[in-house]
Amino acid sequence: MLKEILHLLFPMVLTMTLELSISVVDTIMLGHYSALHLAAVGLASSLWLPVGCFLIGVTFGITPLVTRHLHGRQPKLVNLYMSQAIGLSVVLGLFASLIVVFVLPHFARFMATEEETRLVSVSYLYIFAPALPMLALMTAYKNLFEAAGRPGFPLFVASTGLALNVLFNYVLIFGKFGFPEMGAEGAALASSLSLYLAVSMFFVYDRYINKAPLFTRLVWRYTRKFSILLGVGAPAGFAFAFEVGLFSSMTWLISSFGDLALGGGQIVMSYTSFLFTPMMAMSAVTAIVVAKAMSKEGVEGVRKRIRVIILIGLSYVSMCFIITQLFHNQIPYIYSSNEQVVALAAGILLISSCYQLPDMLQTVFTGALRGFRDTRSSMIAFGVSLFGLSIPLGFWLSHYSPWSETLSLRGFYIGLGAGLSLLAVILVVRFQVVLRRYEGKRIASPREVA
Repeated sequence: MLKEILHLLFPMVLTMTLELSISVVDTIMLGHYSALHLAAVGLASSLWLPVGCFLIGVTFGITPLVTRHLHGRQPKLVNLYMSQAIGLSVVLGLFASLIVVFVLPHFARFMATEEETRLVSVSYLYIFAPALPMLALMTAYKNLFEAAGRPGFPLFVASTGLALNVLFNYVLIFGKFGFPEMGAEGAALASSLSLYLAVSMFFVYDRYINKAPLFTRLVWRYTRKFSILLGVGAPAGFAFAFEVGLFSSMTWLISSFGDLALGGGQIVMSYTSFLFTPMMAMSAVTAIVVAKAMSKEGVEGVRKRIRVIILIGLSYVSMCFIITQLFHNQIPYIYSSNEQVVALAAGILLISSCYQLPDMLQTVFTGALRGFRDTRSSMIAFGVSLFGLSIPLGFWLSHYSPWSETLSLRGFYIGLGAGLSLLAVILVVRFQVVLRRYEGKRIASPREVA
């Protein structure tokens, strides 16, 4: 079981780490370019990320569906699900692009305190918006390959995308080799180009190079009939958007402390997102192995694999806690040389390292429930715990509690830790309920029809 899990986990961790490294590269380069441009990207990212993560989350529905049918010897049904994914990605992606262009700039103008930050964040949104359908399509292809147990090519795409993004960023942000110096606008253009290239690589490889192609035929009528995928994916999309939206709302709330606080928050978000990447991979692996175990072994096979994944997760978050606690003063200098921004980020990192454990638990059990196609309960749990506890508690601690002057914006991150702890408890309990429901049963995939 450990070999089965690690065979999927290592390439997926590397893939997601490389994908997220694109954002880290943006943050590092912009941090050394201009503190206000760093703040502008932090603000713009906090606005579009919940929308983008909903698109990513919707395609999560492919994982349990594809896994079950491939192991149930019905590979042709994969064409139906991928056709749905393409239709869904295009329709929702275009709608998301319109929101980013016509709605979110008004929020950016309202929240930024410096005129330069305001203008740059709006420009960033305008440039990046057309790439949102490609974000959904890329994730759909990646989920398809990983669900089929072939994580190698997504790793290659992520590696190539990161290398190109570093080059594009260097050229466009700083204006090298005769290109104009664009700052944050150059980072937006570089990220957009990377997404288009990634989708092109997936399509060309699976269509013309792959000896055992996974997506062999586009079924046009299913590009308009995506109710099956939407039924599984929409709650997962909302849950993912809620989680990222919570971190984004942290950025909106701390904007009242000034644009330098925005820069510090962006550093913390970038660093913690980097640490969160292996946990996201654990969630995806959990969904795959749970769906596979239920189709072959039943509940007992699921329990054994969950125990192995939890032990791996505990080892990982313990290492993250120790590193962050020891080097919290040095880590922010990777992203910025501004002393005030670094000091703000260092204080928050001490707090953020303490909620790594509940964060790991909630991601693993979210994936486990997704393997059972139970995504609606995760969505409700995210909404209740994160927006019902995290934000109200954080706002009270930062503004109205007896310790508000001392805590300042750190109070928001204490509230975040409390919300994640509650979320982990809810999801663990829900998982036990679902397991009892399937006790002694198996999901009969061979006769399940799309």
